[in-house]
Amino acid sequence: MTNEAKTFQTGLSEPAFATLKTKLIDLVEPLSDGQLLELADGIHEMLRQRRMLRQHHAERMNERARHSLDLRI
Repeated sequence: MTNEAKTFQTGLSEPAFATLKTKLIDLVEPLSDGQLLELADGIHEMLRQRRMLRQHHAERMNERARHSLDLRI
């Protein structure tokens, strides 16, 4: 588990995630290579969007903190 995964809880326990992973592998097994790649691209895009949103949020929070500090000086 990465540091990012430890700080961002998805609500799934390790055993639940392992079960989900096994079920997903069973479901995607019959897909063609092209279909599987398309599915992976969609999941990757969702991950990129989540990371961009988190980055944007962190930047806004840092900007607010800087402005509040500037007002006190």
